[in-house]
Amino acid sequence: MFVSFGEWKPDAAELNGANVGDVMNVLCSGQSYLPFPAMGMFSEALEAAPMGRGFLARSLSGQITIFAGTADKLWILGNTDATWDDVSQTATTYGATATAMWSFAQFGEYVIAVNANDDPQVFQLGVSTEFADLGGSPPRAAVVKVWGDFVVLMGLSNNPDRVHWSAINDHTGWTPGTNNSDYQTFPDGGKVQGSTEATNPLIFLERSIFKATFQPGSTEIFTFQKIHDKRGAASADSIASRGAFTFYADQGGFFQVGQDGSIVPIGFLKVDKTLFGLMTAPDSRSIMAAIDPFFSRVYWAFKVGSASTFNRIAVYDWDLQRWSIATASTRSIFPAATTGYTLESLVNVSASLDALPFSLDSKAWQGGAPLLGAFSSDYRFSMFNGLPMEATLTTQEMGDVAGQITTVLDTLPVVDTASVYLSIGTRFRRGENIVWTDEALPSAATGRVQKKSRGRFHKFKARIPAGTSWEHAQGVDVRNVPTGRR
Repeated sequence: MFVSFGEWKPDAAELNGANVGDVMNVLCSGQSYLPFPAMGMFSEALEAAPMGRGFLARSLSGQITIFAGTADKLWILGNTDATWDDVSQTATTYGATATAMWSFAQFGEYVIAVNANDDPQVFQLGVSTEFADLGGSPPRAAVVKVWGDFVVLMGLSNNPDRVHWSAINDHTGWTPGTNNSDYQTFPDGGKVQGSTEATNPLIFLERSIFKATFQPGSTEIFTFQKIHDKRGAASADSIASRGAFTFYADQGGFFQVGQDGSIVPIGFLKVDKTLFGLMTAPDSRSIMAAIDPFFSRVYWAFKVGSASTFNRIAVYDWDLQRWSIATASTRSIFPAATTGYTLESLVNVSASLDALPFSLDSKAWQGGAPLLGAFSSDYRFSMFNGLPMEATLTTQEMGDVAGQITTVLDTLPVVDTASVYLSIGTRFRRGENIVWTDEALPSAATGRVQKKSRGRFHKFKARIPAGTSWEHAQGVDVRNVPTGRR
């Protein structure tokens, strides 16, 4: 009898079902799970904690630059030596904090950086050596986005319920009524939290969602339609979008929203109750979302227990409509890539090729290869492209509710590695705690685990050690026989 590692739905009952309640450090595939890669440290540490996400900018020539901000400085990652260069404005000490973090956006060849306590900053790729004040006297803001031909500031320090956009195709024009620059103040819904980046974007407030529509040639510039009332996003960090795909976390739930405003509660009866129950602060203000720059996955990092940094990442694959979860120790997550390295330039990253954070054939060394990036707990730029983390997968619980007792004779983990440890959990009544057998490796001769277990209810747990090379974990083949009733 084959028992699959089914869909991870910890909020649903798993007895004799098609779903499981316990997986860790895996990603979803069609009929299996994949390894979750460890976070490899790529750069030297910043001199202080990053305040906000890192940001990847790509010039028209294809040059990639990673930006970051700390409390008082702005930085770029060196292209060949994996160290950070201070590109702060001369004679300027910035005032970013844990509640006024940096936000970045790219507009053509310009990178714009904002936080609620400082004047907006700008850096021209390939030209600037340091940031400068953004021209046009724009307002201070917590978030910067790009809506087609406009730069948009939101989370304004003096008007938190307003969005203010630049002149068309001019990031230095901020006078309302001049060259299509203007602003919109929302009468209800609370503070503006963030938006998608599109010509006709979705705008998230605390308690409402609006759709903006660009009106070329009109004096209105944008029209705004409320598409949802009494629902919104509790923070800008909980929102992530890529093209037509947008996701956010609201109080107690995870959602996908389409360009037409349709909302799908992607975590309802699947993971919402479990994940929000795990969080140290059970609301989306403590969550950071990022979309994988290549695969159909969105990640939400959050804190469990007394951790000072994010230590869990929940992953939703929107093509498969399935969830998984992993452990991590990170201060932020964001889409990233590297500039590309030759064998000779790798000595600037590590004195020893054996000590490199990734294998030589890793995408991390390929210029422009898209990867999920992060800042580690010790302030280093990192990427999730290392060896597989230790994975744990548990099947559904199985048993006869009428009282039939079963003896498991042996099992075969359907995992494409011999380095997998299997244990069997049993109990006679559903109210009892599950008792697990000792772990055992499969036989080298048969591939089966020669471990017996007797009980009314059974489930099976596979553990794949960290660093093990494997690709797919599908389930467990079980050989059992009935042995009476109870």
